[in-house]
Amino acid sequence: MRVNSATAWVWIASCGLAWGTNDVGVWAVDSLTRVFREQPVRPQVEPVLSAARGEWESFQLVLTGSPEVLQGARITGATLKGPGGATVPAPVVLREQYTRVKVSSPQSSLPAGDYPDALVPQTFTEQEMPKLETLNQPYWVDVFVPYATPAGEYQGRLDIQLVRGGRNEMAFKLVVWDFDLPVVPKMKSSFWLTWRRIAEVHGFNRDASEPSAKLEAIIDDYESLLAEHRLSIDQVRGSYPDANSGHLDVSRVESALRKHLLHRHAASVGIPIFPNWPFEDPLGRDRKEAQNYLAEWMKILNRIRCGNRGYVALGDLDEPNDAGAYERVRQWGNFMNEAEKKHGIRLPLMITEQPTPDKAEWGSLDGAPDIWVPHFSSVYEDLEHPQGKRNIAKRLSAGEEVWTYAALVQLSEKWKERHGFPKVVSEGHPPVWMIDYPPMNHRILPWIMKPHGITGLAYWDLLYFPEDVDPWTDAGTFRSGDETFNGDGFYIYPATRRKHGVDGPIASMRLKWLRDATDDFDYLTMAVEAGEEARTLALTQTFARGFGDWKDDVPALLAARHELGVFLGGKLPRGSELLQSVESP
Repeated sequence: MRVNSATAWVWIASCGLAWGTNDVGVWAVDSLTRVFREQPVRPQVEPVLSAARGEWESFQLVLTGSPEVLQGARITGATLKGPGGATVPAPVVLREQYTRVKVSSPQSSLPAGDYPDALVPQTFTEQEMPKLETLNQPYWVDVFVPYATPAGEYQGRLDIQLVRGGRNEMAFKLVVWDFDLPVVPKMKSSFWLTWRRIAEVHGFNRDASEPSAKLEAIIDDYESLLAEHRLSIDQVRGSYPDANSGHLDVSRVESALRKHLLHRHAASVGIPIFPNWPFEDPLGRDRKEAQNYLAEWMKILNRIRCGNRGYVALGDLDEPNDAGAYERVRQWGNFMNEAEKKHGIRLPLMITEQPTPDKAEWGSLDGAPDIWVPHFSSVYEDLEHPQGKRNIAKRLSAGEEVWTYAALVQLSEKWKERHGFPKVVSEGHPPVWMIDYPPMNHRILPWIMKPHGITGLAYWDLLYFPEDVDPWTDAGTFRSGDETFNGDGFYIYPATRRKHGVDGPIASMRLKWLRDATDDFDYLTMAVEAGEEARTLALTQTFARGFGDWKDDVPALLAARHELGVFLGGKLPRGSELLQSVESP
C-alpha cells in the first residue's frame, strides 16, 4: 500500500498562520517539531490526530506576536464530540518553557540557544520573554482517548484568550482507531531516581532514615508521573524494607506493588537491594537471610500475578569495567541462581553491560545476567558493524532478555571510523538523548529495537544536575572536563513551593517523546503478534535500518505509525499489501 503524502494526519508538512488578532498569529506543529523563539510562522491546516483507545496523542499550538501581547494568554480545550454523541475528554494544555543551551553538546548539529522543554501548567508564573519585536510561545496539547471510546472521527476545539482582549479558536480532529493500546506497555523500562534525591531538590533532609508524610506524597507524584508516561521507575518507595531493621512488611509492600503494577500499570519494577543494604554482607554471612528476603519479595509479585515484571539491579554492578568487577557480577549471578533453586522463584539479574567483554582476560559473564543492558553504541558494534560478534543474538537465543540504555554522547569509535570521524552528526548514529539533538533520537528507539529483539530501555537518572546549575534556565545538567551534556540525566523538572508555589514533578517534552516511543513499540509488537512480522519489520527498514543507520525523517515515522494504526484498527485486512512503502510528504 502506498502512503498518500497529502493526507491530513501528516499535517506538519504544511503548518502556519491561521488568523491574526491583536497582531497574534496562531499555528500548529506536530509533537516532534521544536518551536524556537524566532522561527517563522508557517502556513496552517487543521491538525488531525489519530490514536488507539488508551493512548495519549499530542500536537503543539503556537502563538506568534510581541511579548507584551503574548504575556498572559490562556489556551483552553473543549470536550471532543464524536459519532452518536460519543465524547473524548478535553485536552490538557501546557505552556512550553525554554531552557538555555549555553554550550552545545559534543558533536551536536544544532546551535546553542533557547530550547523549549519544560511543560508547565498555565497557572505557573510565566517565564520572562526575550526583548524581541516578535517571538513564538508554543503550547503542548495532550489528548487522551479512554478505553471505552467508540471508534470514529471526533471534532475538537481550542479557545485562545489574550489578556489585552481578543479571542479566537483553533479546530482540530481526532481519529480514534478501533483497537486498544495494551494497558501494560509491551516495552520494559527501568528509569533510576532515588527518594533521597527527590528530598534534596525539594528542600527535605536527604539523610533522614525515612521520608516525612509530606515528602512521601511528593515521591508518589514522581512515581505516578513516570507511570503516566508509560515508563517504569526503577524502585517503588513503598516496597522498601524497614530502614532500621531490614524487616519486610508484607502487607505494606503488597499494597505498594498493587498500586504501581495493577493501578498505574507499570511494566517493570526493581527489587530494593544494594550490595550492602539492607544486609551488610549478602554474599557472605548474610547470604541466607538476603536470599530469603528476595524470595519473600518476589513471592509477593507472584501472588499479584506480576512475577514477570520484577528484576534485580544493583547499582554497584553498573557498567563493570575490569576483572574484579566482572568477578563480582559472576558472584551475584551465582547468588541469584542459588536462591532461585532454593526457593523455586525467578530472580532476573540485570547488568548494564554488553555480552562481549572489552578484554577477553576478564572472562565471560554468560550465565550470570538474565537481562543484559548494553549501551546503544554497543548494540551497533555487536549487531550491525561488519566485525560484530553477534553475541546479543546468542543471548536472546539462550532465552535471556536484552534491553538497552543511553548515556552521554557515545557514538562508537567503530561507527565514527566508518563515517569518516564527523565533527557533527545529525542522523544515523547510535541515538543521543541530549536536549540539543533532534527529537528523533528519542522516538526512533522502538523502530530500531524491534528488529533486533531488544525489549527494554534503562536510564541512569531523571533528576540529576549540579548545585551550581538551575535546569529551568540552564540545560547544562552534566559536565565532564570541558564538555557539556545538555539534559543528560534530567527528564523531570522539580517545581518547588519557593519558586512555583507547589512542590512536585513537571514533565519535559523529552519525557513525552519517550512515552510516544513506548506506544510505537506497542504498535510494532501488536502488528507482529497479528502475524505480520515480515512486513512490519520491512516497514522499519524504510527509515530505521539500525542503531547506526536511521533517518531524521519525522513524516516517514508518522506515516509508518499511521499505517500500523490503520492495520490494527481493521481497515487493512491481514495478508493485504501492508506497509510496502512509505513516502515522506
